[in-house]
Amino acid sequence: MASSCEEKIEPALPQQNPQQPIVAVEDVTSAKAGVLASDAVLNLESYNTPGAMVPVMKLEKADSLPEGATIGYKLEISPNEDFSRSVTLNTMDGEGENAGTYSVEASAWDDAHVKLFGKSPKEKTAYYRVPVYVNLDGSSYRLNGIDYYAATGTIKETCFDQGFVIEDNYYLLGDATTWDFAQATNFAFEHAADVSVYDDPVFKIKIEVTPEQAEKGSYWKIAPASSVETQNWDMLIGTETDGDESLTGHLVGPGKVQAGKLTQAGKYELTINMEAMTYNFELKLQPDVLYTPGDTNGWSQLGSAWLGLCTAKDKEGYYGVSPLSTNGFKICADTKWDNSTDYGAKSTDPALSGDLVLGQSGQNINCGENGLYWIKVSYDPKNYQMTKYELTKLNRVGVIGSFAASSWGSDVEMTSVDGGKIWTADITFKAGDEYKIRFNDGWDMNLGGNPDGLLYDQGNIKVETDGDYTVTLSLLGSLPKVTLTAK
Repeated sequence: MASSCEEKIEPALPQQNPQQPIVAVEDVTSAKAGVLASDAVLNLESYNTPGAMVPVMKLEKADSLPEGATIGYKLEISPNEDFSRSVTLNTMDGEGENAGTYSVEASAWDDAHVKLFGKSPKEKTAYYRVPVYVNLDGSSYRLNGIDYYAATGTIKETCFDQGFVIEDNYYLLGDATTWDFAQATNFAFEHAADVSVYDDPVFKIKIEVTPEQAEKGSYWKIAPASSVETQNWDMLIGTETDGDESLTGHLVGPGKVQAGKLTQAGKYELTINMEAMTYNFELKLQPDVLYTPGDTNGWSQLGSAWLGLCTAKDKEGYYGVSPLSTNGFKICADTKWDNSTDYGAKSTDPALSGDLVLGQSGQNINCGENGLYWIKVSYDPKNYQMTKYELTKLNRVGVIGSFAASSWGSDVEMTSVDGGKIWTADITFKAGDEYKIRFNDGWDMNLGGNPDGLLYDQGNIKVETDGDYTVTLSLLGSLPKVTLTAK
């Protein structure tokens, strides 16, 4: 017999024999015990004695165990249903008449509670699940795979009496503020006035991280007022791991803690909840709206005309419409006066355009003549600041659309009500008609989109029902808003 020397011989695949489970799941029967079998709140303080144990599971049956094998449980608890943060606790089998009842050491459970929820005495809801293990010859084998749990659910719990205190004041230490206790009070978190910190445990602060700081990593910790007064570095609040770059997370301390880190330049608002012991950095790269407090609206940010953001290419900026007077107005990126978010002109001289100046040096913007104006504000995304303003005097406000009186050829003029703050027009619409608001008979200044918040150069507004309507355009106290009222 002959065969080709070029014939390729495929190697034989190795025989595979999956390992059989040490114990079949049906051979082990478990039941919730103690606190897991009750609807009562687990008050860990009632177990606050040395060596106290909290019963959680009962082994009811364990058949066909290999010689020398035992059953064990672990208790996983988490503040989240998805167990994205969790602590796993060991259990111990009881002795004598308590054999078969498995318990968790109370002090270990309390440590886990504080890690997950903080030291607040308020009741918390924890998610739990209980995996089962077969212990044999010094090794542990998970019963029925990683997705099997003998028990799952939620439990309400409170921790040991920790002497929990929420202080009246907290300060941000860090590269973007200061690491000097003597200067710490210059970087205080804000808290709602005349409200107890126990009723409202939320504090906020605004900071800015420069590109240079971000490149190196801008580290931060939180100093309670007591640590600043005593200059005690061992009583700060921070993150669990050093250099944690998470913008949202869990705080630990007071004590010897690690520092969090910011790696992106920009303006941030940091919110901390000292009852839940959580933090959240919101990167304020660009506000959605600007405010125009001035003489015609009582110098109120929220009561002023709001400018909406347009991100369309070659049209980037903020746009809106407002009645203005020669007594002036300012541009604000926040709802309250703040030198880090307020903008004015270089001088009080009348000018329909100009550079914006941040902070106290900015003067009231003077339009030069009382009236209704189209306002545009330019923005520099690299420096996170407003740069220029442009004002256009308006002599006509109109409604244009597919309705019979317009047919997209000309607009129906609106008339001024209440000093130019509100404008109206009477129009007959058919169901399905569309319309927009435009100014000075031109398309370069128009508003559309959502009737409850009109924006520059957005889509047409659709009419749902035939009828004679009064169209009302409101300019103050929000983004421009349009409503239809049946006559």
